[in-house]
Amino acid sequence: MKTIHDAAYTMAAVSATVALFRAVVKKGVLTRDEAVRALLDEAVARAIQAEASGDGQATNEINSQSAEILKFIAEKL
Repeated sequence: MKTIHDAAYTMAAVSATVALFRAVVKKGVLTRDEAVRALLDEAVARAIQAEASGDGQATNEINSQSAEILKFIAEKL
């Protein structure tokens, strides 16, 4: 798969996740603070995992990107 496709799939996933969290917050299932805290906790966990794992550059890069995406989503809620 081409890099442009990877980026498009990632952006679609980010958009869907933001929409899902906004709907959950709007319905009152979670408060905004709880949703943001959950996303930021996961981002921190991914960042720690990326630093701790010595599996290889690709794994570290993926974990780092995951952490950045989660932080972005948390900011958009």
